[in-house]
Order: sequence, then C-alpha cells, then structure tokens
Amino acid sequence: MKKLFIIAFLLGCASFLFAQQTHVFSQYFNNEIAYNPAVVGSKSYNPFVLITRQQWLGFEGSPLTANISYHGALNNRSGIGGSVCHDRTGPATNSTLEFDYAYHIPLNKEKVNLSFGMGAKAIYYTLNLDEETLPPGEDPAFSASAFSQFLADASSGLYLYGRNFYLGYSVTNMIQSKFNKEEGPGFSTNHLQRNYFGTLGYRYEFNRDIHIEPSILLRKAENTNSEYDFTARIFFQDFFWFGTTARTNGSASALIGFKAGKMYIDYTYDHYFREITSYQFGTHEISISFKVPSILSQRHISFWGY
Repeated sequence: MKKLFIIAFLLGCASFLFAQQTHVFSQYFNNEIAYNPAVVGSKSYNPFVLITRQQWLGFEGSPLTANISYHGALNNRSGIGGSVCHDRTGPATNSTLEFDYAYHIPLNKEKVNLSFGMGAKAIYYTLNLDEETLPPGEDPAFSASAFSQFLADASSGLYLYGRNFYLGYSVTNMIQSKFNKEEGPGFSTNHLQRNYFGTLGYRYEFNRDIHIEPSILLRKAENTNSEYDFTARIFFQDFFWFGTTARTNGSASALIGFKAGKMYIDYTYDHYFREITSYQFGTHEISISFKVPSILSQRHISFWGY
C-alpha cells in the first residue's frame, strides 16, 4: 500500500508541476533570469550560475531540477542571455532551452534603470509509463505507455533596478502552447499555463561589513492562488552569508553561503510542515556561481554585488 501511495503521490506531483510549467527555486535571487528575461545585462558582471534542486529526498522518483544560466551586456543598452534546464519527476521529464534579450533605459543621474525583456524557449517533454508504474486495471488516462512532444513558447518582463534595489514583473508561457492535441482515449489535451511573477528586493548597509537583504517573490499560475516567498539574508564582508525564507505554501527554508576563490556557493534546505514530512527528508538545493568580468557589463550599475 505504501508503494502504491508513493506512486500515486508522485504521479499527482508530476501532473501539478507540469501544469504549472515553472521551475521552482528557493534561491530565486541567484537565478533571476529563470523568472524574468528583463534581468539580462543588468549586472556589472556576467553571472554564470549552476544550480540543482533535489525535492522530497527519500521518495523514489522525487522531483529533480538542474539549471545552467549565463547572461551579460551587449552594449550600453542591450543585454542577452540564456539557460538550459532539466526537470525529472517520476516518469515525467522535460528539458528547456531558453534565449533572452533585454533593452535598458537609464532614468536619472543616480543610474536607476528600467529594462524590457523578451524570451523564447523550446521544451521537450516526455512521459514514460511501464508495467511497474501503470495503475492496475484499465484506465483511459493511461492507455498509452509513452508520450513525447516538442513545444515552443515565450516570456516577457519589466525590471526596475538601481544600486541597492530591484523591482520586477514578468509573464511566462505567454502563448500557452498546447501539447497532445488529440482528443479521445489516451492522454488528455493539455497546454502550458501562463505564469506571473513579481520580485522585490532591497539591500540595507547596516555598516561597512554587514549588509541586510530582504526580498519577496510572488508567483501565480492561472486558475491557482498566489504564493509568496519572504526571504531575509545577512552578509558579512561579502564573504559569508546566511538567511531564511517563509512561504505561504506551508514550507520554510534555511540558507547558508560563502565565497571560495572565484566561486560563490549556496546551500538551501527546505522543510515542509504537512503530512508529506514523514515520508521524505526535505528538499536540498545547491548553487555555484561565478561573476565573469566584462567591460560591457561594468557600464551597467547593478543593484548590488555579493
């Protein structure tokens, strides 16, 4: 019974995650272009970020996400970037390749900027069901053993930023591309759901060595309730930092990070305050990032550095 429960649970999670069509990261502040294409080219360096997230450790086939991203300035006004992401949840996997472009407009002498961004992505989605994972009996929803399809979609966003703050708004899956368009028996018709994101962050310099950074992430998929992440991080001489996040979905996380040579390493542990807690060992997320020097990007004023 426990095995059947786990299988049913993972299948339900796979359906939900793909319906939402959004890569969820606790370290959204380290991988902003995953949510908003207008961020590209907004830093005084070129961020190269590798991040992996193992969700609900202890479940067989639990969600695993890996992402690589890079972006920078093309000139004083334009930025370009891209990312590759792979999601696996039980029998379902999807791989995404995205390219982003942003145009930046300086607003005043304090070098506050407003950027407009557009993104284009290609997705390859697969669902493989074998005899071990198929539910017993006949069910039209599982009449086929495998399904795969290529999809394409777009995103857009706005990003207002200065030396010590940022404010962003974006929409992903704007086209709402359909997959499995066939009606009748087998897999039901579905489509990418439009998702909306809002970000807000501010860095307060308590003194020369200690900085405090509160931030908020809002995410909402169509026909679902809004969810919020409230995060606070404290930096010590920009070589060591820690923080915590509280979410409205019934979970919380703790973060710790440090600088090692030219690398910036962050680790996040997520805890869920629900029935699922007794069946798993939390969610673990690790990121390694580099600040690649760029003369073009140095002409932009980012809201802060580590």
